[in-house]
Amino acid sequence: MNYYFHLPFCRSKCGYCAFYSEPSPDQESITCCLDRFEEELSAFVPRERCETVYLGGGTPTLLSEAELERLFTLIDRRLHPDASTEISIEANPETLDKGKVQLLRGFATRLSLGIQSFHPEFRRTLGRDSSQKAVEQAIELVAAAEFPHWNLDLIYAIPGQSAAAFQDDLERAVQLPIDHLSCYSLTPEEGARLSDELIPDDDEAARIWQETGEFLAGEGFRRYEISNYARTGGECRHNCNVWRGGLLRGFGPAAASFDGTKRFIQAEPLTAWLAGTPPETDEIPPAARRNEIFAINLRTADGWTPELWAMTPDADPWEMRLAAARRAASETSPEFFDISRNRVILTGRGLLFWNTIAEAII
Repeated sequence: MNYYFHLPFCRSKCGYCAFYSEPSPDQESITCCLDRFEEELSAFVPRERCETVYLGGGTPTLLSEAELERLFTLIDRRLHPDASTEISIEANPETLDKGKVQLLRGFATRLSLGIQSFHPEFRRTLGRDSSQKAVEQAIELVAAAEFPHWNLDLIYAIPGQSAAAFQDDLERAVQLPIDHLSCYSLTPEEGARLSDELIPDDDEAARIWQETGEFLAGEGFRRYEISNYARTGGECRHNCNVWRGGLLRGFGPAAASFDGTKRFIQAEPLTAWLAGTPPETDEIPPAARRNEIFAINLRTADGWTPELWAMTPDADPWEMRLAAARRAASETSPEFFDISRNRVILTGRGLLFWNTIAEAII
């Protein structure tokens, strides 16, 4: 089983972000959120081994050391992660200090640090509230802590950012003791504060995406998903499991769950979730759910094999997946696919047009 905790609190709302979050929360909101986590976890009875735990947001590390320790203790007592469990937590530089990093190192096996850019002018363009001093200090603290796995988040195609400037970000990143990079093309998201101002150049973004993959491959980072790169063994297991239709239980406002048949989205905003508003159920026919799962994991470089597909919930025969892939190739472009008897993957160009392919499959 894979678990996700949504901590919906941030110091401020970044201009590009459309995820549900509550900027500048008061203490009562944080305490009530933790109380609700404790209530839900106390009533929850795990039936499968805890394979991964992912704490995202929002900014989980906005919580104090005492608040984080309370949450970590709850997870340990109720979900029983063991030495093989991947435990990931997202962090922003401005929320970290030495004591907090040491606490995180004692609980998490994987830390994801939201840098976005090493260049302060581009962080300002994104509406990202993080000083250069905070970025440098956070990098120093996390590097010294020697997390088993460490990811950096970077964004490219920011207005005013040249390909050379993003190349500089990449070169700085690979000098750090990281084993994972998430490189996201800036995408105007409905509901984001600066969505009307942050308009990327799509052609430039595609060129940077191609060059990023080539550069990182030379540095030992394989593109294993459209926007994610890792050294061998550094892939995020939580995300890989979810992309393949793995079981997911989400806690917190706007958190998603999947029981193998239905998806559930917890209520938002925070007040609705705290009040016990039931989750929204996304229930679609089994054939449609299989197509959805099939399409999502085609975002990965490894795609599908008969063995992987057989492990998905309610899997149909592999021959039907081959037929679905061939139909999508004929409806989009054969050059987007590499289809053989034992594997279905997208080509590099196909990954760039994943949205179009997903629409054809779903």
